[in-house]
Amino acid sequence: MKNFEEIIAKIARENGTTPENVLREMQLAIDHAYDHHDKEAQKLWDMMSFKSDRPTPEEFIFQVAMMLDKNGSLH
Repeated sequence: MKNFEEIIAKIARENGTTPENVLREMQLAIDHAYDHHDKEAQKLWDMMSFKSDRPTPEEFIFQVAMMLDKNGSLH
């Protein structure tokens, strides 16, 4: 997904880091949210499907964007 890579590169430039570091930090945040969520958040996780046991940053952003596009909100 070229646009995703461009956005990650822009975020990295704006924060004086590398795209790899941005992706690593995003994955850490996703992993933390996945491992420490409440019942209400479980509904959102159940609406997503991943290639492995948890989403990559690209999968997560894409699926949240699709939910927002479809529903106008995450609820």
